[in-house]
Amino acid sequence: MVKKLIVGALLLSSTAFGLPVSAASLNQPVDDLGIVSLTTPVSEDAKSAENPPTDTDSLNLKYLKGYLVDTGKIAAMPVHWESKDWLKVGLVLGAMSGLFLLDQKVKDFAQSHQSPVASKFASVGNALGNGAYTVPAVGAFYLYGQLADDHKARRVSLLALESFALSGIVTSGLKVLAERHRPNSRQSSTSWDGPHLSLKNLSFCSGHTASSFSIATIFAEEYKDHPYIPPLAYGLATLTGLSRIYGNAHWSSDVFFGGVLGYFMSKAILKLHPDDSAKTVRHLTVLPAVSREMTGLTVKYDF
Repeated sequence: MVKKLIVGALLLSSTAFGLPVSAASLNQPVDDLGIVSLTTPVSEDAKSAENPPTDTDSLNLKYLKGYLVDTGKIAAMPVHWESKDWLKVGLVLGAMSGLFLLDQKVKDFAQSHQSPVASKFASVGNALGNGAYTVPAVGAFYLYGQLADDHKARRVSLLALESFALSGIVTSGLKVLAERHRPNSRQSSTSWDGPHLSLKNLSFCSGHTASSFSIATIFAEEYKDHPYIPPLAYGLATLTGLSRIYGNAHWSSDVFFGGVLGYFMSKAILKLHPDDSAKTVRHLTVLPAVSREMTGLTVKYDF
């Protein structure tokens, strides 16, 4: 009992008078009473948190101009790619080659396993990839960020909208140039009329899947500290891709490339807009506190 009282007294005294929990705090100046000063320099992260960047914080002209700037930077990224980046490209192309060979078989399997339950899931997946539904939802999340003064909610919403827009531009360009016949056209998976400009046979690549992954990746990466967000986001995006195959609107290779495009577009945008206002992860720390005339424990909780 006496030991518990001593530990409790040390804990309370160290909480009030102990030194801050950081390696740098051991070198802080000592005051007249022999206690290490509680004043610590303001870190760059803290300054950034107090004054967060504005390029992805408000829906304004500066944000919209950023679309053009980011497009140029993303187009120039391959010039600076390293060997690991080219390895990723090789893996994607290899997977694409394999799916091109399996497109017809995947289509036949999907069409021979239709069911009322699967059709309901497919309708949900198609809606998740439709901008008429997703853009208003993301806009509502931005509105929440405005009303609740939530910088991260605004940031995530604007980055998701940019990724959605840029992914849509790229997929539309590929569709027009490739002019691949859709599986519901009763043509084979090798029927391509491109490359030339045409508004017919716009199968490659899947715009719904690119859109869903462009939004899902932003939310998954920005809220990855919440363990349920990434699997939920990527799971819904995958449902969109499978729905496009199930509905006979796209070949499996169309869906795969659309997902890859949306994913890497989001990763590139996140790289261009790092979250400098991110704070340290919340945690409870208990460490010994030592000064000239006292010893104790320091308790710190990062908010």
